[in-house]
Amino acid sequence: MLEEHYSTQFRDLIRSTNWDIELPVEWTGYFDDRGEIASYTDDERTNQRLKIRTHGFLGFERALPFRPRTNDLVGIYTRDFSRYGVGFLAPREIYPEEQVRILLPTFWVQVEVVRARRITSKCYELGARLLRRHDPCPDAFAFRCLSDPVEV
Repeated sequence: MLEEHYSTQFRDLIRSTNWDIELPVEWTGYFDDRGEIASYTDDERTNQRLKIRTHGFLGFERALPFRPRTNDLVGIYTRDFSRYGVGFLAPREIYPEEQVRILLPTFWVQVEVVRARRITSKCYELGARLLRRHDPCPDAFAFRCLSDPVEV
């Protein structure tokens, strides 16, 4: 029952969201690209990554003191997943050390951004460390963004 409620809310969000991400023209077929990501010679990663491309939503859980955030959900596209991390695209800049919640069609996760790179003016590639994975439940849609106190 809870999973059905989550799926319904997620579908409603998909239909009502204005997807602001502007992919580079070279990335035509972005959502068709799937499968394993080959490692390269000096790759420090210890876990395999898989390209999984889907729509999702991001909500801020812990913002940085200099950049307050709202409680609004932002439409994102996933790039890849590994055992301990996720790569995704967002339409606006997100900073390392910010903690966000990512809602996906079949589960949701809490992550900390560790890497950010601008691709276009409305496309940022982000890498995040997995903090916690959750099964679908209504709690995924109820959250409040916090700001860390400034340390001196």
